[in-house]
Formats: sequence, C-alpha cells, structure tokens
Amino acid sequence: MAKTRRGRRVRKVLIHIALISFLGGAFYSCNTTKNLQQGERLYEGGKLKLKETESSKYKKELERDLEKVNKPKPNEKFAGMRLGLWANQKVKKEKAGFYAKWVNKRIGEEAVLLNQVNINTVQKLMKNRMENLGYFNSKINHEVFQKKKTGYIKYEISPGNRIHIDSIYYKKVGEQKVDSLILHYLEEENPIKENEPFSLQKLKDTRTNISDFFKKQGYYYFTSNNLIFEADTLSTDEQNEAIMGLRIKDDASELALVPFTIEEIHVFPKYSLDTSKGAKSADTTVLNDVEFIQSDIFFRPDRLYPYLFMQEGELYSPENESNTNKRLNSLKTYRFVNIRYQEDSLLENGIGQLTANIYLSPLSKRSFRSELQAVSKSNNFVGPTLNFEYLNRNLFKGGEALRLSTKVGYEAQLNGREINAGLNSIETGVTAELIIPRMVTPIPIEEKFRYSIPKTKFKLSYDLLNRSQWFNLNSFLAVYGFEWNPNIFVTHNLNPVSINYISVGNESEAFKTLKKDNPFLARSFEQQFIPGMSYSFQWSQLVRNIKRNRFFFSFNADFAGNALAVAQNIGGVKGDDKKFWGQSYAQFSRFDFDIRNYQNIGKESRLVSRAFVGVGLPYGNSVSLPYSKQYFSGGPNSVRAFRIRSLGPGNYQPQNRSDGTNFFDQAGDIKIEANVEYRFPLVSFLKGAIFTDAGNVWLKNEDGRNGQFTSNWINEMAIGSGIGLRLDIEFFVIRLDVATPIRKPSPDGFQWQDRFELGNKAWRQENINWNFGIGYPF
Repeated sequence: MAKTRRGRRVRKVLIHIALISFLGGAFYSCNTTKNLQQGERLYEGGKLKLKETESSKYKKELERDLEKVNKPKPNEKFAGMRLGLWANQKVKKEKAGFYAKWVNKRIGEEAVLLNQVNINTVQKLMKNRMENLGYFNSKINHEVFQKKKTGYIKYEISPGNRIHIDSIYYKKVGEQKVDSLILHYLEEENPIKENEPFSLQKLKDTRTNISDFFKKQGYYYFTSNNLIFEADTLSTDEQNEAIMGLRIKDDASELALVPFTIEEIHVFPKYSLDTSKGAKSADTTVLNDVEFIQSDIFFRPDRLYPYLFMQEGELYSPENESNTNKRLNSLKTYRFVNIRYQEDSLLENGIGQLTANIYLSPLSKRSFRSELQAVSKSNNFVGPTLNFEYLNRNLFKGGEALRLSTKVGYEAQLNGREINAGLNSIETGVTAELIIPRMVTPIPIEEKFRYSIPKTKFKLSYDLLNRSQWFNLNSFLAVYGFEWNPNIFVTHNLNPVSINYISVGNESEAFKTLKKDNPFLARSFEQQFIPGMSYSFQWSQLVRNIKRNRFFFSFNADFAGNALAVAQNIGGVKGDDKKFWGQSYAQFSRFDFDIRNYQNIGKESRLVSRAFVGVGLPYGNSVSLPYSKQYFSGGPNSVRAFRIRSLGPGNYQPQNRSDGTNFFDQAGDIKIEANVEYRFPLVSFLKGAIFTDAGNVWLKNEDGRNGQFTSNWINEMAIGSGIGLRLDIEFFVIRLDVATPIRKPSPDGFQWQDRFELGNKAWRQENINWNFGIGYPF
C-alpha cells in the first residue's frame, strides 16, 4: 500500500511538472507573438518533402545538404518556448529583469519573420546543392502557409535521377613527364571508381590530391586550378551515366608543368627589415654549399645547418620545407621564420631552378623577468610567490638557452574554509638550467632524432622549505636529460641521470614524536638520497581542437638506486641497508598511468573523465617510498570531497585530525583514482561544473595501520560529489569547488553516506569541503 501511495504521488508530481511546462511554453510563445507588428508572422521554418529518390542512403545525404541552405533558420525553441526571442524583446522594451538580461546575453536573438525569407534565393541554392551531387534535372515547388501570427514554407522537391560515373580517362597534354605522373596517380590511387555517384566535392578533392602529388615531385607552381574535369553524358550506353575526362587547362602556366630543383640556399641568421638593405655588405660563410649571410656571427653556421632539410640540387619538396620550418621554429632564439623562393628565368633541360632564401628574425638575446604569482598547489597550499628570472636565448651562438631563476614564497594550507597555521611555510630556491637544442651524448645519435626536435637539458637547483612548527627541508637536485617530439601529439622525456638529495633539519619535538610513533614514516624521511633515472611519455590530442572526442594519456616511470645497488653488489657490499658516502639511499620503481577523455557536448559544454593509477614498489634498501615520492589522496586535484591527505592508506583513520599529523602519515605506495566532471557555461567568463570523484591510497607493505593493498581494494574506494565555479579568462582559470562524501571510511569499514543534513552546522563542518585552485583539476 505504501509503495502504491508513493507511486501515485510521483505520478501526480510528474503531471504537475508537465502541465507547468506546457502552460509556461504556451505563455512564452504567446508573449513573443504579441510583440509583432501588424501583418508580421514568425517564421516556423522550411519543411522539406523529397520525392522519387533512388535510395534511402542518397536521400539522407541529400536532405543533409539541402538543410544547410534551408535558410533562414527559425527562432530556437526549448520545450516549446522561444526563450531567446522572448529575452531579446524584453531587453528592447527596457522591461528586462536579471533573468531576461542573462538569457538575452547567452541566447538572445532577433525575431525571424516569414516575409524575410527570399524564396527564389533558397530554391537556387537548393538546385545548386543538388547539381553538386549529380541531380541535374531537379524540380522544386513551394507553398506558403500562413497562420494568425506564424507561418512556414513547404518545399516539394523532385531531385530526379542521380548521375553515376561510368569511367574516367585522362586527356594527355603532350608533356611526357606530366602525362605519366597523372596516369600513374590515377592507376595507383583509383580516386574515382566506376559506378560511383557524381560528387563535385569528390572531384575537387581529387584535383587537390593530384596537386599535392605533383608538389612532392618538385612541381613548385602546380596547383589544383591547373586541372579540370569534364563530364560526357552522350557517349554512354546507359542513361544517367557520365564519362569523366580529366585534363590540364589550356591556360595553365608553362612553369606549372616544370619541376624545380633547389639551386642555391641563402640563410640570414639575424634578419630584420633594417639589416636587409645591407645584406650585400654582410659576411658570407659557405658550409656544404649553403650560404649563411650575417654581419657578425650571431648563430654559428655549423650549429644552424643541421636544422635545414633542403639541399642544393634536390627537387623542391614541401615536406622538406615544412620540416625545416618546424625545426627552426623549435629554436627559442627566433621570433619569425620565413622561407621564400626566387625562380631563375632560364630552364635547363626542362627543369627550373629555385633559390631558397631563409629569413630568421631573432628575439632579444637576453631578457630579465620578475613576477608576483598567486600559487595554488595540488596539496592545497596557496600563497604568493615572487620570482626573478634571467634568460639568455643564444648563450654559445648555437641556440643554447641559459635560464637562471630564484624564488621566495609564502604558503599556507587551506583545509576547507580554514587555514592550517601549523603547516604554513616559507620556500626559497635557486635554479640554473641549460637547454641545448640537440642531443648531447657520449655516442653520436643526433641523426636518429633529426625529425623529432630533440633537446638536452642540464639542471641544478637548491630549495629550502621552512615548514612552520615541524622542520626545515633542504633539497638539492641535479638532472641530465633529453626531450624530443616525434610529432605534435607525442612528447618523450628521458632523464638518465637524476640525483636528488634531501636533508631534514630543525625538527620540532612534535615531528620527532610523530616519527617515533610511525617507524615507516621515519624511514621514509631518513632515505632522502635518491639517485636514479626517469622516463615519461605523453600523447595528447588537446594541442588541436581536431574533433569532439579527444584523449590524453601519460606514462611516467621512475627508478632509483638500482644502478648503485648493482655496483655495490658487484663490489661485495651486502645487506638491505646499503649506504653511499655514509648516507642511506632509496631503492624503488614507480609507475604512473593517467588517461583522460574530453567529450565536447554542444558548443561550450564538455564531459571530462579521468583515470589514474600509480604504483610504487620499494625493495632492497627501502621498505616504503621516500616521503617526497609517496602518493596522497584528497584535495583540489584529487577526491575533492575530502581534505588534502585525509584519505588512506586503506581504511586508516588517525585519532586526531586537528593536529596536522595526517598531512604526513596519510600517504601510500599505491594510488587509484577516477573522476568525472561535466563543465558548462553560465555567463560570460563564468563556468559551472558538476563532478564525482573516487579514489584512495594504499601501502605495499603492512605497517600496522591496516593500509596494505589487497584484492579487496575496490571496497576501500572513497567517493564524493560536488559542484564548482570557474572564472575562465582564456589561459587563466580560478576555481572554487564544494563537495561532500558519498562513501567514506569509518571504524566499520567504508560506508555509504546515509544522511545529508545541510541545515546542521556540525554535519556541514564534517562533510562539506571547499577547494580553491588555479587551473582546471585535469
């Protein structure tokens, strides 16, 4: 009986909602037509009725093309309401409230009237679209239907039979090389097949592809406009069939039918409009037949030459030109790269000659920058940071970039709406980084990476972190590594040498007590010498807005202590607590997998999903990962319903969360996380979001906290949901998220949230978590 009564109440509510929607739609519709002038009617669109089409497949294609020119489009409706028109009319009459102004700014539109439709123009466009698809005998009739305040037009379309291609042939122009190339292309590629339906777009694409094919053979001046297709419908045995003839146009330029070679290459390494007039008086250095023209040595020719993919005597190649342009633009030395060609007026043996002039306009060699940043970190620390940076873009006249930087910052951790004063810190640091735009290795491997824009990086840094009430942290880092990009979607980073030394000092009594109570935490802070290597791979479709559904994937691998342990084993050093220069060193392998999907929904809305798996495997010299390499969960870029480092490991829950100790001991060796977020526009730069996060961290080895990773891990996933606001100003995003746990740890294991008492202050303090961040979470 109770279920029946509940069902009746639900049905009654749904009926009321439907009735309100219907009446509201009728009200808004009447409201918009009331504001029309005498004799005006709102246009309800053109209704298309297709007759006598050959197949449903062709019918859908034809309908799609005809709808594109079925204009104008009527005013948009949502649930029967012309909201955009209604808001526009309200604003015009100066009777708009906040809601009407907001709607008008988002979707407001002028009234589309029946008498604004140019029927003759629409019919001409429709006939043109049908002819483009091979319907050359179409007929269109129309009828105008007028109601009291609205009207529409009905188009009755008889497309007739579609022309199909019987065969294709090429009419020779008399230039043997040109004729053989076109015949070869048609034979190998077979771009237009027999009995294929006629399509003007397909013919245009074929011309473009043939033009690209000729460019690759050195025909610098050849374009698709030099080709023409002609249809013959009289010489076929069947009706509605055509023989397609392809030929070179009569007015095609003589130069278009001639291949060109690169006769000379001139490079201007320091070009500007001011210096171009004095180019003749500049010094010229010839290297491998390439002339480098510069008044003084700005960029060494032997360093610049490997960036050139074109060579004298070779046929012109658009691919070589593109690779040269891409490689030169990868140098951070230059603002502009411009490649221009100049042809010789004389032809030799039917081949033309080009002079390639490569103009390189440099950036300022040195720059100094200071900036004040508002920093938001993934661990919920926020605060101002002052940075100073010196940059030399061409240190040794080979494109080497030297970057010297220093910073000083203050940061505090936000816990919901409160600041955790015990974790306030001051951070200072200096960094020196040298980036060389080529592979610097003991063995010559540069040629293998020629197309991948390689860079070699040397980095030295020192950072001092003064963590209020806990400790000081001194960090020294030395890195020797490489970066290369095989294409715009893929990035590789390999650091064969990465040495990190971290020294902990000035420990407070509270921190010493914490380490005493947690031996594994103490061990993770003791092993702060981390010699190793790392590799990362990233594949991203986000660099281009190429399609609605885009993916991002990254993989990181970090290895520490292995080479040193092997060397010591060979040298006879035994045991699980090996030392180097009296210092214990970490030994582990760490792997991260991060995959994301960005699904566009409409023009500005997006559904983003993410899955992250991190696995750290301590062994040999280590029983847990070093503290700086451990995973944590919770916070603005993680499971946002939980405060930073307030989850895990496993079902572990510290007795006192208010003393800040959970910041140190709620970390782990393994992390699994999943996120789903729907992002949508609100008004102007303000965006909204609805999200759900799930995740946790675990230990590889049990330490008495019941946090070891087991096959039951799926039942130890915390889940939270929430909403957010984003102030999105192009490349700068300020984010505020609020979330609540849906499933959380408890003394009896993970439990689903069974009550939501938003009116209860104590419940809100325990279950509502605010997150402030800069940038999107993923």
